[in-house]
Amino acid sequence: MDISSYDAERDFDAVVRIWREVGWIDSDSEAKAMEYFLDGTDCFVSLIDGSAECAVMTTPGLIRYQDVDLPLSIVSGVTTSLVGRKLGLASGLTAHAVGEAGRGGAAVSILGMFEQGFYDQFGFGSGSYEHHIRFDPASLHVDVPYRAPVRLTVDDWEDVAAAFSTRYRRHGGTTAHPPGFIRAEMMWADKPFGLGYRSETGELTHFIWGRTKGESGPYRVQMLSYQTTDQLLELFELVSVLGDQVRSISITEPSGIQLQDLVRHVVRQEIATAKSDHAFRHVSGTWWQLRILDLPACVAARSYEGPPVRFVAEITDPLEAMLDGDWTGVGGSYVVTIGEHSVAEPGSDDSLPVLSASVNAFSRAWFGVRSPSGLAVTDDLTGPADLIADLDRALALPVPHPDMFF
Repeated sequence: MDISSYDAERDFDAVVRIWREVGWIDSDSEAKAMEYFLDGTDCFVSLIDGSAECAVMTTPGLIRYQDVDLPLSIVSGVTTSLVGRKLGLASGLTAHAVGEAGRGGAAVSILGMFEQGFYDQFGFGSGSYEHHIRFDPASLHVDVPYRAPVRLTVDDWEDVAAAFSTRYRRHGGTTAHPPGFIRAEMMWADKPFGLGYRSETGELTHFIWGRTKGESGPYRVQMLSYQTTDQLLELFELVSVLGDQVRSISITEPSGIQLQDLVRHVVRQEIATAKSDHAFRHVSGTWWQLRILDLPACVAARSYEGPPVRFVAEITDPLEAMLDGDWTGVGGSYVVTIGEHSVAEPGSDDSLPVLSASVNAFSRAWFGVRSPSGLAVTDDLTGPADLIADLDRALALPVPHPDMFF
C-alpha cells in the first residue's frame, strides 16, 4: 500500500473528489470548507497511480476524564473513492493514522462510526447511548428571564470556535483544537441559524448553532455551547421562544441533563404529532467509539477515594499485528493501582488477581461507558468475581458524552 502524508498542492482536488463520490459534499462552497477543515488536521492518503483514492484525517483535541483533560485524536474522516474499494485501503490507512496519533502523544482516540463493528479491528469500543429528542419548542418550560440574543453567521466562526473550545465540559466532553474544524462544520450546515449572547466586553459566552427547514421546521441544533448551567437554561429559554413559529426542533441531550424534565405534555405531543413531519421523537443510540492510546496516562487520570484496587491488567490490542515501529498499540501486562493517585506500570505480579481484556473493552470500562460486570457479559473482559466487583465500585463514573459531533 502506497501511504503518504497529505500534500495540499498534490492531493486536495483528489480528496475533494473522494468526498463528492461518497456523498459527503456536493457544492463548491462545501468543497471550499474542506480547506479550513484540513488546516491543522493530520491527513494521510493512499495513492493509486499517483492519485489519492483513500483519505483518513485525524484532528487533535482534548477529552475530559473526571476533571483532567487528556490529549485526544479525533478520527474525523475515513473515505475511500469508488476506484479504491475492496483493496484494504481504509483499513490499512486507518491503522496507520491511529498509530501516528499514538506515536505523537495522544492518550485517547475517538471517532464517529458508520456502522458498529468495523472499527473494532483497530481497538475501538462502542461509546454510551446518546439521547436525541425532537419536540415542540413551545413546550420547553424554563423559568428564566428572556433576553434578546445576537445573531451569529459563518462570519463569526472565530468567536464560535473560541467559545466552543472553552465551553463547560463534563466527563467525556471533547473539543477539537483547530478553529478550522468548527469553521467547516458551520459552513456545512444546511440553511444555518445561530443565536447567542455576548458579555459586556463582546466575548461570545453561550450560543446555539444549527440548521433550519422551511417556515416551521424541523430545526436541528448541532452545537450547544455554554460556560455555566445558568447560561444553558437561558439557551433553553431562547429555544422555547422559537416556538412562536417553529413547530419542532431536535436537540441532543446535553451531558448530565435529563432534557425531558423541561418538556411539557410529552405523551400528548407523541400522540398528536404521530406520522407528521414534526412528530415527537425520543431516540437513543451510540454513534461514537473510543480507544486508549496511552494506558498509563489514562489510568493516572482516575482519582478514586475508596479502598485502593490493585490487579494485573493483561491487555490485547489488534493494532499490534497491523503496525511496525516504536508504537504498536497498548497490548501487554500492567500492574494497575486504582486509588487517589492511580498508576499503571508495565509488568506483572503473581500475587495479584488478573483482569484479561481487549483494549476495546478496557477502554469502555475505564471511561465508564459500561460497568466491568456488564462488559464481562457482552464484551471481551474476564476476571475473578471479587476483582470485577471491586472494579465496578472503583470505576463508577458519570456516563461519558462527547457533547459534539465529529
